[in-house]
Amino acid sequence: MINLVLHPGHSKCGSTTIQDFIYENREILLKRGIFIPDVNFNFWGDSEYKFNLTQTPRAYFAKVQNGDIPLSDLENKLDKLVGNAEKLGCRRVILSAENLINGIGLPSTAGIHKLLNKKFSSVNVVYYIRKQSDLFVSAWQQWAHKKGESLDEYIERMMTTSFGDFLFIVNKLHKYYPNKNFNVFPLHKKSLTNNDLIEDFCFRGKLNNKGLKLKIASSNSGLSNALCHTMSSISDVYKDVHDQDIKHAITSLTPHSSKIREKKYGNDISKTLMKSLFEKFEKSNKELSEKYFPDVSFVDAMSLSNTSKNLVTREEELADKIERLEDLVTIQMDMILQLHNRLENGK
Repeated sequence: MINLVLHPGHSKCGSTTIQDFIYENREILLKRGIFIPDVNFNFWGDSEYKFNLTQTPRAYFAKVQNGDIPLSDLENKLDKLVGNAEKLGCRRVILSAENLINGIGLPSTAGIHKLLNKKFSSVNVVYYIRKQSDLFVSAWQQWAHKKGESLDEYIERMMTTSFGDFLFIVNKLHKYYPNKNFNVFPLHKKSLTNNDLIEDFCFRGKLNNKGLKLKIASSNSGLSNALCHTMSSISDVYKDVHDQDIKHAITSLTPHSSKIREKKYGNDISKTLMKSLFEKFEKSNKELSEKYFPDVSFVDAMSLSNTSKNLVTREEELADKIERLEDLVTIQMDMILQLHNRLENGK
C-alpha cells in the first residue's frame, strides 16, 4: 500500500521552491520510506535510478505527453515500484511536475493521471494557485519578455488559454482523482502555515517536517519588470525562452543591487487589462475560495478587484516612469563599477 503525494505544480506558483525542498531532503526522506523519482521516473532499488538526479520527472512526462515514450513504459515503472515496495520499504511517493497541469484536458495527460490514480492506494493532491494578475506578470518575467513580447500583449494572449483558469484545472483533477484528498490553496504568504510555503506543503501533504531542512534559498527569483521591459527591446540576446545566462550575468554584475534588481512595482498592469482579468476570473476564483479555503480572506488572497495601484494622473504616471529609470541607472552603475574592479584586478 503506497500513498502518493501529488503536487501537479502550476508554473509560477512556488513549484521550484517545493522541488528544491524535495531534492535537498531526498536522503532523509528515503530513509523514512518516502521515495522521490529521478528525472527519468526511476526509483530507489532500480538499477537505472540516479540518486543525484532525484528531482522533478517533468522531462520524462513531457516525452510521454508528446508520444516519444509510450504510456506503457510509465505503467511498467509504476508496476515495478509497487511490486517491490514492501521489500524496499517504500510507503509513500512524492511527485512534483508542472507539466502534469499542461494540456490537462488532452488524452496523453489524462492517461498519466488515470494511471497514477489506479496504481497508488491513496492520493493526496496538493495544488497551489495565485491571483492571475501576479501569475501572468511572473510568467512574462520568466519567459515571454525573452521573445520581445510586451506585458500587455502577453496577458491578452494568455487570457485566451487555460493557463490561468484554475477552476477548469481543478475540475479536471477532480475527474482524474475522484474521492481523493484534495488541497487547493492560494500562494498568499499570510495564509500559509507559519507564513511559509514549505511548511504549508508539509502540512497539506501530511509530511512530518521534523529533521528536514525547511529554509530553502530561492533558485528561481526573477528580474524586475523594469529590467524585463528593457530586455524585451533587445530580446535577440536570448538563445530561447529558457535561457538563464543573461539573468545570471546581470546577477553576477550587480551584487549591491539585489533589492532593486528584483523589485516589484505593483502597478504593471493597465487599468483596462485589470478590468478584463476581473471579468474573466473573479467569479471562478470566488468559487474556488468558497469551496477550498473559506477561512482565508478572498480579497487578500485571490480577488482581482484591488490588486493594482491605478495611476490616475499624468503626474503619477511620470513619477512611476522616473522611479523605474532611476532603478535602471542604479543597476547600470553597479555593473560599471563591478566591471571596472574586475579590469583593475586583472579578471
